[in-house]
Amino acid sequence: MMVEKLYSNSKKKSKLAFALLGLAVLGYTGASAQEVVGSSAAGRGVYEAVFSQDGHLYVTGAGSRTNPGGALYKIDPQSLAVLDSISLTKNPPYGIGINNKTQVVYTTNTRTNSVSAVDLKTGKLLATITHGGEKSHTREVIVDEDKNLVYISDVGEPSSIWVIDGKTHTFSHLIPNTGKTTTGMTFAGSTDKIYVTNMGENAVAVIDVNTKKVEKSFPSGGESPINIVSDGDRLFVTNQKSGTLTVLDKEGKLIKSIATGAGAIGVAYDAVKNRLYSANRQTGTTTVIDATSYEVLADLPTGSHPNHVKVNKNGEAYVINKAKGGRPVEGQPVVVDTNGDTVTRIN
Repeated sequence: MMVEKLYSNSKKKSKLAFALLGLAVLGYTGASAQEVVGSSAAGRGVYEAVFSQDGHLYVTGAGSRTNPGGALYKIDPQSLAVLDSISLTKNPPYGIGINNKTQVVYTTNTRTNSVSAVDLKTGKLLATITHGGEKSHTREVIVDEDKNLVYISDVGEPSSIWVIDGKTHTFSHLIPNTGKTTTGMTFAGSTDKIYVTNMGENAVAVIDVNTKKVEKSFPSGGESPINIVSDGDRLFVTNQKSGTLTVLDKEGKLIKSIATGAGAIGVAYDAVKNRLYSANRQTGTTTVIDATSYEVLADLPTGSHPNHVKVNKNGEAYVINKAKGGRPVEGQPVVVDTNGDTVTRIN
């Protein structure tokens, strides 16, 4: 498959969006306030993002029903302008992970049950990877940069995890039977174990990557746990059906359950400001939480369907917002969702 590098010379100024742009944050003022500082178009069918070593934001875009496509968009973190894009139309990308040591990103291409490896230094496709099975549903990506191994969640009943060799960009082996509807994955202090969310079991499973087996499983503290991150000691889980973010220790003890909003999906931890972020797809908001007191600091409108959150090294959060969907109706005009397919920056 050829990869075409598409250049965009337009330097669009980021649009300050949403009526509550200058909203003060629940008792916080001045420099400590968490607020939306900018929002701008990020591509078509945007889904997830990563930060590269040089600080740029790379966003996956899978196109839409009315405008098919597939690309990886390079975005300036300050202006939010789309600087460049890498065409991936044959395998439209959804999930994404990065090995910043090699500057290679890996995208999960759910429609084609594959994974793409793309070199950010050259903008070229290095490989399209499959695991040899008849069916798969690739979703999330985490990378062990030191061992140059890539882990891909393959959603099913039961689910599994692909292991990809980052040196050769080839499928290495499978970790089978990870649970019912495995979606999110994270390391927690060590790359020898992966903590995964199993939506179909309302549980978190602990997987030993060496034995390739589930070591134990415990309740997530909410319904339909979908994504998970860690600070090394604690686990932070977004529970889509219950609209909560739950905090657990690595043994499974529930520390706190925090109401965030309907459709809680994306989750991020900011070690710089000691903050948690929950992107709530149904409410169109992103909840900001103090990671020590678990107090909700803000509930910010960030777009039509907030889907994913990433935090850069300066403690700035970026929310990837999906557009409102729906199949086109013959004879009816196509409605353009100006608050969707955007990236929003939170200061």
